[in-house]
Amino acid sequence: MIRFPNTLSFRLTFWYTCLVIVLITIVFYASYFSLKNKLDQDMKYDLFEDIVEYQILYQKEGLEGIKKEIEQEIKLGEEEGFFFQLYNQEKELIYSSDLSHWQFLPENNRTIEHVFSTRQPVFQTINIQGEDYRAKTIYDLIAPDVLLYTGETTQDIADVMILLSRIFFQMFLIAIPITFGIGWLMSTRAVKGIKEVSCIAAEIEKGNLDRRVSVLPQGDEITQLVDTFNAMLDRIRVLIFEMTEMTDNIAHDLRSPLARIRIISEVSLSNDRTHEEFRNAASDTIEECDRLLQMINSALDVAEVEADTLQITKQKVDLSQLIQDACELFEVISEDKGIKLTYNMENNCIINGNIQNLQRMIANILDNAIKYTLEGGVVDVVITSNRQNIKIIVIDTGMGIPEQDQTRVFDRFYRCDQSRAYDGCGLGLSFSKAVARSHGGDINLSSCLQKGSCFTIELPIT
Repeated sequence: MIRFPNTLSFRLTFWYTCLVIVLITIVFYASYFSLKNKLDQDMKYDLFEDIVEYQILYQKEGLEGIKKEIEQEIKLGEEEGFFFQLYNQEKELIYSSDLSHWQFLPENNRTIEHVFSTRQPVFQTINIQGEDYRAKTIYDLIAPDVLLYTGETTQDIADVMILLSRIFFQMFLIAIPITFGIGWLMSTRAVKGIKEVSCIAAEIEKGNLDRRVSVLPQGDEITQLVDTFNAMLDRIRVLIFEMTEMTDNIAHDLRSPLARIRIISEVSLSNDRTHEEFRNAASDTIEECDRLLQMINSALDVAEVEADTLQITKQKVDLSQLIQDACELFEVISEDKGIKLTYNMENNCIINGNIQNLQRMIANILDNAIKYTLEGGVVDVVITSNRQNIKIIVIDTGMGIPEQDQTRVFDRFYRCDQSRAYDGCGLGLSFSKAVARSHGGDINLSSCLQKGSCFTIELPIT
């Protein structure tokens, strides 16, 4: 049983919630500092505009006009929120508003001297003792010999930022459970297919191979997983069926020679026998044992070639000469059956391969063609080549292969002749296909019942 915190749904929900929290926090701080910077810039711009207005007023009404305007603004606003000071060129204070709320103003003689000398404004931000907010100040000339030093607190900005922080915190508390709920719904829906696959796998483990996961309509990765899982189950079922059938075929092929060995042994022991009869019985037993060993060795050879674990030596092989030698060897057998064996080939068809395996591959194909072709039939062997491949085509006019068996004739121990009327153990074609693939090629089959078959071996030129 999986503990709840270890479930995929919980972990996805947890990380989704954490991600949303991080994103909300990033958005908040980005908005917070962006807004604060904008308000600071606006305050700086307002202070500069005040300087420009006083410069114009000084030109029109002089120093007395400035004093009247400052006193008027103090009456209209909150006196503790801003201040005004006027200095002459000798750094003497010639006018000041009430500074009872501005006791923290720093010494400014050097700044005043700097502004008079450079004729450039100076902005400053100063701390206010005992308060969370600060003050913005500006020094600038409103006349060649008069400097205005003014400023105001950032309390309004601080109040706005505090309000924004409170709103964010409240939204944050509301967003966490909502985000977790949405994440839980999304994650449980996302892993629904995985849970179903897990349940079906548990039933299959108990032996119910007919169960399948229902295909989900989303068309996402989970659907792809379900399709792959169902395809895997179909393949496993086919493999189990083929394995069962192959086991039956092996048992059938082993039973016959073993039964004959037992009969020979029982007959030999049942009555008194002459020395010659015992020799014949021993000879028959050895013959049956050789058949068993041949079948076992063939099965091992197929497995080794398919797994590419057989240590073989490859060399330059002239397929034209190899097939000509094979056809000449099988020509005697075909003549005995009344079958015409012909071959037509190009010269110098060279590949890099293992000559023993290639000989066995060609021999298996020719042996099958002659074995299943009736008297008066024809077996034709053709070799063609191009720049990339060499094709070996073996055509016979035999009994043909049923369509339902054509995809399985290359399986190990599979035989179309279920009656075992013909010699063989069902390993020749599977070995031949394994050899062709180990050389980078393949074998294909086309066949028509009662008309014949065509095996095409395609090998790459090296």
